[in-house]
Amino acid sequence: MTAAPIAAGGAGHDGEDALLDDAAARDDDPGLAAGKPGQAAWRRHLARRNMTILLAAIAVFALFAVTTSTFLTEFNLANMARNVSLIGIVAVGMTLLFVVGEIDLSVGSLLGLLSICLGIMVADWSVNPWLAAAVVVGLGLLLGLFAGLIRILTNIPSFIVTLALLTAYRSLTLIISGERPRPADPQGSFFDFTGGTVWHLPWLAVWMLAVMAIGGFVLERTRFGYHAYATGGNLRAARQSGIRTDQVKLMSFGITGALVGFAAALLFGYLHVAEPTSGTGFEFRVIGAVVVGGCALTGGQGTIFGTLIGTLIIGMITTGMVLLGFSQNVGDVANGALIIGVGTIDLLLRRASRRHG
Repeated sequence: MTAAPIAAGGAGHDGEDALLDDAAARDDDPGLAAGKPGQAAWRRHLARRNMTILLAAIAVFALFAVTTSTFLTEFNLANMARNVSLIGIVAVGMTLLFVVGEIDLSVGSLLGLLSICLGIMVADWSVNPWLAAAVVVGLGLLLGLFAGLIRILTNIPSFIVTLALLTAYRSLTLIISGERPRPADPQGSFFDFTGGTVWHLPWLAVWMLAVMAIGGFVLERTRFGYHAYATGGNLRAARQSGIRTDQVKLMSFGITGALVGFAAALLFGYLHVAEPTSGTGFEFRVIGAVVVGGCALTGGQGTIFGTLIGTLIIGMITTGMVLLGFSQNVGDVANGALIIGVGTIDLLLRRASRRHG
């Protein structure tokens, strides 16, 4: 990570020293422990992580390019880009949550809820799609902040909070939709800029790349990004340094909710219909992309670039297995095994680094 120094007016030198000193005392993350013998090796491991993930993605791409006859066709590549775009957009927010040491299991149900809200506004109330899209992004932001407030005020783990919201949002979606889809007349610029293409590249993929570029800049090059890494890396030391860790976590939940709203708008624009069951299993793919991309469940580690590669790997495996004649369910099994494997390897590497630290 690129950590800019704390700007003037923020925490003073004493706070920064407390952050560094306390980080050095941590037993569970030797990479942050200044002065430990294993520090250099751990940092080299982190530096190689993105390259390793990239090489893995190239290997998966080559495997399916060789074993299937249609993988490299323009139709398949464009379709695969569309399929991973919404995952990648929401995965930016999930990466931020992982970095601060949190998780949101409700993103799939929230996607369905916001999609239906958009469909009702456009199909039933004749609201302009652009305005309706802005409303659901704002609603997603508010619901994300709501989840964050529950987490912060009650100190209930985010896993439990968002698991409860997953069920609540799904049930609320069925209630307000009457279990009926909301189709739209796909006329106008909104549908052109969501479901169309530009230079043979789907607009969905363009939006994903734009969101990831902005997310990568924020996480790697801004004060907020530094505070996010510090919050997830060592919460107590971050607080001692003057970082408002609760505010950082709350903003992370809000950003994730807003991105879910944006993804819901794109989904509606692409499909021209809002389905009450949209987003079922979506959280699995988003979290899988983040984990495969190198984010640590313990917080303080992860990059948007890694998440992008993880998203592509998940998409390639799902698409490639279908092209090989297997069902999408088999692809999900393969992705599940990959997530377990990546998580296990990361844990073993951490333990090995701690033993030699």
